[in-house]
Amino acid sequence: MEPLLSWQYSGRKIDQFIINTSPFMSANRLLQHYRRLYQSQSGQDGVISLLQLAEQLHCTPRHMRNLLGRMQAQGWLDWQSQPGRGKRSRLRLLKTADELERNQAAQWLEQGRVEQAVAMLGDDPSQLAQVLLPRMGRQWRQDKQVLNVPYYRPLPDLLPGAPLRRSEKHLIGQIFNGLTRLNEEKGEIEADLAHHWEQRSDLEWHFHLRPAVRWHDGRLLGVADIAATFERLRAQPLFAHLGGIRQLAPHSLALHLSEADPWLPWLLADPAASILPADQAQREGFAARPIGTGPYRVAANDARRLSLEAFDDYFGYRALLDQVDIWIMPDWQADGAAPRNPCGLTVKINPEPVDEITEMAAETGVYFLLCDARSAPLAQDTTRSWLAEILSPLQLMLRASAESRQYWIAASGILPRWHHVIPRASPSRAPLTRLTLAYYDQHPEFQTIADAIALCLNEHGIQLQRKVLSYLEWESGAIEADLWLGTINFHHAIDYAVPAWLFGTPVLRRCLESALPLAQWQSDWRHGRENAASLSAATVRQHWLLPLFHNWQRLQGPGRIADFRLNSMGWFDFKSAWLRPDDN
Repeated sequence: MEPLLSWQYSGRKIDQFIINTSPFMSANRLLQHYRRLYQSQSGQDGVISLLQLAEQLHCTPRHMRNLLGRMQAQGWLDWQSQPGRGKRSRLRLLKTADELERNQAAQWLEQGRVEQAVAMLGDDPSQLAQVLLPRMGRQWRQDKQVLNVPYYRPLPDLLPGAPLRRSEKHLIGQIFNGLTRLNEEKGEIEADLAHHWEQRSDLEWHFHLRPAVRWHDGRLLGVADIAATFERLRAQPLFAHLGGIRQLAPHSLALHLSEADPWLPWLLADPAASILPADQAQREGFAARPIGTGPYRVAANDARRLSLEAFDDYFGYRALLDQVDIWIMPDWQADGAAPRNPCGLTVKINPEPVDEITEMAAETGVYFLLCDARSAPLAQDTTRSWLAEILSPLQLMLRASAESRQYWIAASGILPRWHHVIPRASPSRAPLTRLTLAYYDQHPEFQTIADAIALCLNEHGIQLQRKVLSYLEWESGAIEADLWLGTINFHHAIDYAVPAWLFGTPVLRRCLESALPLAQWQSDWRHGRENAASLSAATVRQHWLLPLFHNWQRLQGPGRIADFRLNSMGWFDFKSAWLRPDDN
């Protein structure tokens, strides 16, 4: 942005004085003057002299007359001046200051000047809502197909391999690629960065890479990037058996394992296994503004908006939507009044119920309570069994509002089709006086569920202490707690996804590894001696994991968006959706 004032001089004499007024600065400054004028008049019409106005705005009468002329030309006010010193003139204010600022901010948004729009409104949520909500949904901007999506929290961490919630997992699939990928509709693994692969022995796999794959910054993908990615992955238990890479040809490599793994193609399609640039650790701000090879590049990511732009050099089919803007709109309405539905986990592409598509499905996942084996009170199965009864899904639903529980299905297993909870005779009351519950922030339903848990426990004389953590703290499982409240969504490859979650999630490993033979189970799973259902049943029936609810996922969008399909993460594939033109 140019400075507001600049000058040229030689010696002690100023030769030239230049006023640089960019359109943004000019409009913004005039609006600031109008707001001061509007506030000085309390928004009321009246009779007042030019000199009085100048004194109120702390400027000269000449400058005040100029400001009034410009504001009148814009249609903001009507100024009927009376000739003569001290004469009082009539002032009519035709627009409110808030209205003008919203209109100006809307113009900036139409031009893609988001930072200026936010600065114009002073980061006021109610003002921003009135500007943003009408622009949600589909939009054509300079011949580009743009989709505006409201969401309830910022998305500052898009780093594969880091602790990721479901929305981040979806977004990583739009920004990055793995050697393989999961086709959700078919439930099959298919080619991605590797166009072919083959298992040469129990401990050696060969992968053949696509040529001329480019990162979003234009650099070519190399084997060194893949080797560096696998080196980082080995620190995670699920990937610890990955060995070294041997280059066979410019676009072919051999991957060595320390343990046989028939699930390897599925493992390499996991979001955590997305390939990163070898130098990503040296790139400042990489987690928020990552560089990938996927169909979308991150153009902006801050507290108000994540903007994804189609990557023209993507090695696959170029995305049909040119731009997807995810607007962060936490718990506020267009009028700034009542908060949104507290169960607002739904990704709503268009909040207006006009000409829209709605997809709805029970999630392939569950809300759960995890009992911590490190907690002395929960080491006894009788205690966990008693808690499973008093904190049953139906007991919690009875103590939650109807607005909250309308989206819940009582769970008896990790998946809706699994029934691993076995009714038993009521156990005797556990000798408890206090329990600690840990859950992560920025989740609209956890507070509601925690309140219901507190009510259930209080009826038995048990006090609930809560620890609200960041997601990073929660997934690490490093703090002291008795119970952990969480939620998980699986993609439809259940035989891989459930064991991978059970063995690969730090909080589950920390809470369960002293009580369950996780290492043996992992080996048995890889060798086909255990499967997802049997592992889940063993964990649930020993009351280490208490299933609570399956949630209804809803995806709403404008009626003219095509190829719009709800996926297991509650989103849709950006690159496949497109906007139909309006009827003429």
